[in-house]
Amino acid sequence: MIENYQSQIDKICHILSTSITLYSIKMTSFAEYNPEIVKSGIFMFDKTKIYIDTSSVEGINNLGVGEIISYKKRPSRANMQPIPNSVWFAKMKESNKIIIITENDNDILNNKILSTGFMGIKSSSSLPVSLLTAIIISKEFQIQRDLHSVGTTMAGVNNETFLEIQVPYLSSNQIESYDCKYKGLVLQLSILRKKINMLKETKSILLKKYF
Repeated sequence: MIENYQSQIDKICHILSTSITLYSIKMTSFAEYNPEIVKSGIFMFDKTKIYIDTSSVEGINNLGVGEIISYKKRPSRANMQPIPNSVWFAKMKESNKIIIITENDNDILNNKILSTGFMGIKSSSSLPVSLLTAIIISKEFQIQRDLHSVGTTMAGVNNETFLEIQVPYLSSNQIESYDCKYKGLVLQLSILRKKINMLKETKSILLKKYF
């Protein structure tokens, strides 16, 4: 069942990443969409949460176990607050680590803190989560991210170079049409991720019980 759900995720991601190429005749900078980059800083919280750093993520929405932290005892990089309808990607060059957070991802919103190694982009009317997801999971975005990375030992994009990345241009009417067509697929990614997590937890319990 885990493999089946993962196969569905892979197919949805292929559909989304392929769909955005249909608009690549005209390109523009990411700045054209006036993206809202999530600032660092988290809300105070009681008890504990799970810290997700870039090493805890592999591919798209594949989150590992993470590290248990408290507000006062946490790594300095554990300082990014997950927000609804946002897409996060690892800033580091040559990394493929993406987290898509919808309003339905309460497990992430309520229980996790992200690393400053991620850049989070909040959706808006000009950049709905469907379009944002399709752009960021595309192979072309990864290429552009790497080309706009700066630094030597830990090269990656910053806020300024991110805005220079070239992406497909969609008019306001095209954006509205795109969101109507593909928003449901992004919501399905959230459902499938949680189903896989539940199966992994069940599998872990059974292995401990019988082996």
